[in-house]
Amino acid sequence: MLTTDLASKKLGQRIWPDYTKHFKSSTTAASYRADIQEFMEFCGKDFLRTDREDAERYYLYLKERQEHDVLGTQTVSKKIRELHSFAGFIEENRTVYAIREEFQDHFRLFISRLERQEKLAGSIPVEHVDALFRAAEDNLMAYTIFTLLYRVSLSSTEIAGLRIGDFAAYDDGVYVLAGNRREPCFVPDDAAEVLERYLEKKATEGYLFCNSRGKKLNVMFISRLMKKYTLQAGIPGYSAQELKNSCAFTLFAYGAGPEETARQLGITVTQIKRYRGRSYRENMMRKANELVKLKVEPPGKQ
Repeated sequence: MLTTDLASKKLGQRIWPDYTKHFKSSTTAASYRADIQEFMEFCGKDFLRTDREDAERYYLYLKERQEHDVLGTQTVSKKIRELHSFAGFIEENRTVYAIREEFQDHFRLFISRLERQEKLAGSIPVEHVDALFRAAEDNLMAYTIFTLLYRVSLSSTEIAGLRIGDFAAYDDGVYVLAGNRREPCFVPDDAAEVLERYLEKKATEGYLFCNSRGKKLNVMFISRLMKKYTLQAGIPGYSAQELKNSCAFTLFAYGAGPEETARQLGITVTQIKRYRGRSYRENMMRKANELVKLKVEPPGKQ
């Protein structure tokens, strides 16, 4: 329930409960609730009465706080994306809730700006990564794909083209030769355990992942998986690229240097410097003990 006095009965008692039905985590709902209420308090009005000017003022307010190091880049992105998601839900269901025609999702105006800023250095807050893996526990293939994105930093194209024979186990661990990479990529132990669980239910030859017709996956299939499970997790609609980028932040948070991280991601040290973010590292270390899947576990494992 939205607790601010500014929320109308329609917003708090009808729209909000409907919107949060698909959320699997109360923590996720609490995050959305806090950001929506903060926006209403900033505007001094019910969410349904806000307009483009309110959205622009709030965006500029967040960016100003970011410039003064009060908020991190990822926090600003999270707040805007959550408001965009909620406003978009209301707009799509305008007829159901009898919403006035003037109401629109004005936050979509800022998404392209955020995406430009995050194209190379973008990552997903660790609490949202945790929620994504929780949501995908019932789909072992999706769970394994997300694991390869997040823990191994393979791209969607590389994942779609993987064959079972591309993986090899050595004395020091599991490696995979993916796509056009010049050297094998290390598969962390937790990711290897998830992969092994998946392979227990998979044939021993051919492509690692196939669609319902037994054909090789394409990039759009992985994109649709991300869309499905970010929605189910109740988090912003992050892309596979953003989940892949988050691998770099995880490595830096645990002390890996630029050269080691660059080799893992298959990019140059000059490029990798753009991924390094102090605010994300601090956030990750603060959140670590609260999360279930900072290191990914096979679904259902206690």
